Amino acid sequence: MSIKTRKYLMIFALSAFVSALYGTAAYRVEQTRMQPTFAISCHQDQCVPRTGSFSALR
Repeated sequence: MSIKTRKYLMIFALSAFVSALYGTAAYRVEQTRMQPTFAISCHQDQCVPRTGSFSALR
């Protein structure tokens, strides 16, 4: 295998890895977004709303 072939193979492998990582993150975000609204995580006195503005988080 020549140096040029190895270079292109490495570029392809890194591109595939980055694409898979991005796809996995996008899938997890979509799954989190599609959870029902009653699934609000509350621990004692701290509730984290899923749909809130930045001013509501203060």
